[in-house]
Amino acid sequence: MLKSIFVKSACLAVALTLYADLSVGEPPDDVESPGVQVEFLSADALVDQIVAANPSVAALAAAAEAARYRVEPAGSLDDPMLSYGLAPRTVDSDRLNQRFEFSQRIPWPGTLDARATVARHEAAAAAGDHEALKLEVIAQARAAHAQWWFVHEALAIHHAAEVLVEELIRTASVRYAAGRSLKQDVLQVEVERADLEKEELRLLRLQTTIQSRINALLNRPPGAPLPPASLPGPEREPPAFEALEMIALAGHPELARLEAQLAANQSRVTVAEKAFYPDFQVGVGYNGLWDDTDKRPIVGVTINVPLNRSKRRSELAAARADSSRSQWALVQRRAELLDALARARAGIVEAKQSVRLYEDELVPLADEYLGSALADYRSGAGEFANVIDAEQRKLATDLALAQARADYAARLAELQRATGLLPGQPEAESSGETP
Repeated sequence: MLKSIFVKSACLAVALTLYADLSVGEPPDDVESPGVQVEFLSADALVDQIVAANPSVAALAAAAEAARYRVEPAGSLDDPMLSYGLAPRTVDSDRLNQRFEFSQRIPWPGTLDARATVARHEAAAAAGDHEALKLEVIAQARAAHAQWWFVHEALAIHHAAEVLVEELIRTASVRYAAGRSLKQDVLQVEVERADLEKEELRLLRLQTTIQSRINALLNRPPGAPLPPASLPGPEREPPAFEALEMIALAGHPELARLEAQLAANQSRVTVAEKAFYPDFQVGVGYNGLWDDTDKRPIVGVTINVPLNRSKRRSELAAARADSSRSQWALVQRRAELLDALARARAGIVEAKQSVRLYEDELVPLADEYLGSALADYRSGAGEFANVIDAEQRKLATDLALAQARADYAARLAELQRATGLLPGQPEAESSGETP
């Protein structure tokens, strides 16, 4: 009992840590204008919409529901049988000769329980299939949200770079007209503008591709409009691998599904063992064909004779082989999940450190380098090539920071999928506190 409480508490703690990062984010600074209300698409909202619209998720939910309804019939007796017969030539006689019989088939003791256990575990496996697919769809949705935010951020960064380049063109043209710079300075910055336009075309194509992908997940036409994405949540240090491992092994839907399949196959072994014993059919009846009234009431028992032992031994061996197969599949999937968990956590650590590196060092250095190159060029002490180089470094650094933030969100989604955490209560999802 204490162990169960500890595992549940740890699940909640890790869920609070992981899902807080993907709650509703702040709108990007570069697209927010005073007095203008812009609706931004949060990761949680996109996840809810995609899960609700996904036909495969709905189909597996229906399959899990159907499997639950099969549990009761699997453990129930067959319908009783009622038979009736009469002697036709006695219809017009003084006494109609007729016969009634009511019988019930009863399997060997324990067979019905074993069949019901198989059905219960199959229902649990179907529920695990449903939850595992939801995990995959949620990870895809969060990764798509991160890409959608990145492409908008990249376009905003390129637009800012284009503004700077236009200013550089004007500055270089004025200096060239005054004889203070070379024609190649103007040509060089115009080439940079053309490169930016070409890169913008690539980003617009990427934007269309991501929009089509998200709309496909939403079961909408590819060109259906989408609001811009909110800023991904703040980057945090992920929980220790040991804590994540404990959560994954305790309740990952894929492992739960395989464990349920293993238990179902083990119960099938029990059903196959019960097949070596006879089933019973008990009945009561009344046979009016007897002249002696004492002989008319009938009570009887019928059993099947399981003579074909070879057939039953083959069925038992097949059930045991299926059980062994399920056990090895569980071992393999457990190892694969732990590997995916370790790689996802390492990816989060790398992305978080990259964001911090860009924010604390590389972006400030790129800003300072660009400012210094512009000041030197305007004063006549610097080369125009240094300005172009600084502008390109600034652009690349800003894009790399945006990519690192998007990578963090996508890798966090993969970590959640590998851990097996499904969204829980609303307060657990929206909490921004780290336990």
